[in-house]
Amino acid sequence: MDLDNTWVISALQGILPEQILRILHDHVLHPSSTVRIVSSQAVVGLQRMAVALQPLISPVMERGARALQDSSDFVFFGFLLAILFLAVQVMIWVQRTISFFTRLAFRAVLWTFMGLILMAAWQRGPEAVSRDIVVVATKLFGYATLIKDIWLREYQKYDAQTRTGPGSGSFGGGRSSGFRTGRGS
Repeated sequence: MDLDNTWVISALQGILPEQILRILHDHVLHPSSTVRIVSSQAVVGLQRMAVALQPLISPVMERGARALQDSSDFVFFGFLLAILFLAVQVMIWVQRTISFFTRLAFRAVLWTFMGLILMAAWQRGPEAVSRDIVVVATKLFGYATLIKDIWLREYQKYDAQTRTGPGSGSFGGGRSSGFRTGRGS
């Protein structure tokens, strides 16, 4: 099991300093190093365990393969589950990517505004910049108040339309829907 691992050192030669490459060669890749001894013993142990468990596992595997061959519905269902799992994983990946770049963009905008405020304070002085910030904040507050008033007016129109029953154009509740509440009507 003696593999030639000098390609690792040659691949890392331009990236890592010579001291770290020498440490890697002496303590990790050398055949008598602790890492190589432990990994080779682990591989030998896994091979022995696989040989010992083969008579127990092979009949179960053969029986399972035969059952899957006899009933293709399980294979189809497993395939559908695998496709569904992969689709969900891709959707999660896309959602995380979009969240990351959105967060990155908002942070860039925040730090750009902070930089602009600092540059303006450096150029114009803190008093003029604070006056400009108050003016901009006042205009933004007035705009937000205007939007709030529009939303409240539209909500009041909607509420008035839903409270008036007959002839309001809503789906049921009034006499125009054909439902009679009284005996004589």
